[in-house]
Amino acid sequence: MVEMAFRESETVELKKSTSELKEAVISIAAMLNKHGKGKVYFGVRNDGTVIGQGVSDSTLRDISKAISDNIEPKIYPEIREFEVNGKTCIEVEFSGSETPYFAFGRAYTRVGTEK
Repeated sequence: MVEMAFRESETVELKKSTSELKEAVISIAAMLNKHGKGKVYFGVRNDGTVIGQGVSDSTLRDISKAISDNIEPKIYPEIREFEVNGKTCIEVEFSGSETPYFAFGRAYTRVGTEK
């Protein structure tokens, strides 16, 4: 069991669930444009509280599809599920060097924890 502390930063974005998938895709493009890498966690509130996320094969496919359909140029993130305090979360780790990256046809950049 790993005890983790989650904090948003210029390369880490926290999302309470995949209901915030569109915002996560925009965050991914913004982090890629500024840092060339980053991580998004689903199942963790903005304040770092782990609340967990329901995970099925289709959940993981939905995340992968949202990223591949809406970020240009294409990236191939690692998407993993893991447990913290008995709650399942999802980590999306990504990197890329073909800037600028576009999400939904727009370029974004990261400033602190904002896009």
